[in-house]
Amino acid sequence: MPGTRFLRVLLFLSLLYPALLLVLNMLNLLLHPQAGALGMSEVFAPFLFLPLALLIPLLFVRGFGLLRVAFVCCLVVWALRFMPPLNFAPPPETAAVELDLMTWNMYVNNDPQNAIDYLQQKPAPVVVLQETSGEWLADDDTLKKIYPYQLRYMQGAPAGLVLLSSYPIVNYNQWDSRKSEWDPNAVLWAELELAPGKTVIVATAHPNNPDLASCKWPFCFEPGDRNQQISNIFSQVDQLIAQKKPLILAGDFNTTQWEPAYKHLTANLQDTYLKAGLGWGATWRPFELVSKFPVLRIDYILATPDVVPLKVDVDCANRGSDHCVVTGQYGIE
Repeated sequence: MPGTRFLRVLLFLSLLYPALLLVLNMLNLLLHPQAGALGMSEVFAPFLFLPLALLIPLLFVRGFGLLRVAFVCCLVVWALRFMPPLNFAPPPETAAVELDLMTWNMYVNNDPQNAIDYLQQKPAPVVVLQETSGEWLADDDTLKKIYPYQLRYMQGAPAGLVLLSSYPIVNYNQWDSRKSEWDPNAVLWAELELAPGKTVIVATAHPNNPDLASCKWPFCFEPGDRNQQISNIFSQVDQLIAQKKPLILAGDFNTTQWEPAYKHLTANLQDTYLKAGLGWGATWRPFELVSKFPVLRIDYILATPDVVPLKVDVDCANRGSDHCVVTGQYGIE
């Protein structure tokens, strides 16, 4: 019958996308692709499930049981791989010294007054910034009072990285002030005295984003340079970890948590948003179409196990940058 034949063809066509989605996820889990179309598919992997919504009306068609099974399988895969943290429980009680910290990539912030106005509200006692030289800090007396301890370019920090603190800096890494160009392998760190006899190392870094333009084929995605920069950054961070002091590393690492490079970030450090965040936690708006809505989480606050995550928030109010602000509250053992 023509009607039966039409339904069979419709069922076959409707099964193609769920089947492709399941195969793609299996390949990514087995092969751990770094580059090319498969590598890019991991960056946006959770969003590839969105077109399944178009199939919902067909789930109620008689005889489409196989589609319902495939649909449920896709939902299970999404939940197992991409379910965001749901930390509804109140933060743990701790007798440790508490520290509030903020990280923010200020790229595309053409008006530093937005940043000045925000920082004058003291969103956190310790702030790390990326993609800004911080020269606008030099003449702001209010910020000097709020953050009397500063590391920025020409004041002991590599170009593009800034550390502001209301706590005394007792030690930091010296940087060649003649290096005016941004070094994606650089790590800015400082040891802060939170209380007598209680210190914490705060560090920030910013590797380059993956190369999306060097090859000719569609879906070009080459993260080799970024991955090497992450490796260089963590060779320095591992030396800090070896000091056996509480350490917090915050910044824009230009990698999503579904990419293989993420394992390098969390080999010896905990991703504190997973422990104390709530919801999707996206921090970056990659396209003009979604300029008001962050899509990917690439800004992280990582910490050693002796740092207790109490609460981590993402603030995406428009302040002139394509990145959101990430703040965290921590207990320092």
